[in-house]
Amino acid sequence: MTSLKYSLSAAVCFALPTVANAVPVDLSGWAAEGGSSSWEVQPGNDTVLQTVNGAPTIFYDPTFTSTQGKALSGTISVQTSGDDDFIGFVLGYDAGEIFSSTADFYLVDWKQEQPGSTPAWDAGMSISHVTNGSNGNVTFPPAPYWNHTPGEVDLITRATTLGNTGWVDFTEYTFNIVFTSTLISVVVNGLQEISITPADVPGVSSFTDGSFGFYNYSQAQVLYAGITEIDCTATPDAPECQPGAVIPSPATLALLGIGLAGLGWARRKKS
Repeated sequence: MTSLKYSLSAAVCFALPTVANAVPVDLSGWAAEGGSSSWEVQPGNDTVLQTVNGAPTIFYDPTFTSTQGKALSGTISVQTSGDDDFIGFVLGYDAGEIFSSTADFYLVDWKQEQPGSTPAWDAGMSISHVTNGSNGNVTFPPAPYWNHTPGEVDLITRATTLGNTGWVDFTEYTFNIVFTSTLISVVVNGLQEISITPADVPGVSSFTDGSFGFYNYSQAQVLYAGITEIDCTATPDAPECQPGAVIPSPATLALLGIGLAGLGWARRKKS
């Protein structure tokens, strides 16, 4: 019985550190920039719903000018079947850059493009370098954010497995993003989708620092939930900080812990 008790404790302790250092992100002080939007922070402050179908919009923390060395995790889902456009994230973003002629940030966007929609940009996930957003304040093409116009929104690469695959309505996707001066890593549902270094971007020797943010373009009812972050400079060995690492969701770990505890109780009762 003693050995079972210690085995159970060890198993639970082994499972829990994957989120032990992750801290919920308080979104209540974040701000919206860009086109028409409605970013509604949900109870608990670590979840936000964007409800407007409009021009490009970014939701970010204006008090943070440095997020390099951080890993951010959470889930993303579209809570409607009424559209098929862009959702995603920005990295290294500074205030006012979305429609600035001197922008310098990185855009991870993901388009659904249902059958029958007007083609302008293929379905799928990609990462681009935004250097000029001054022509971006329009809802529909032609527009640099929509068409990924060279010299304004330059495509770097498409995602490994989701590069030509759109997101699915009412489906929750987990994500983990690692951002440093020399690496951008994006993992979706446990698969490494994007991994780039400055060498992959023409004329760039290191990624510019700035804020992390959420991105919507012509897509309503997008939910970013359970957002957490971890400081990889302080805890470099944390699973979230390892590019390509599979990060179980907190709910999954909680269920694992309950299951292990239940197993221990059943064994003790039987004994």
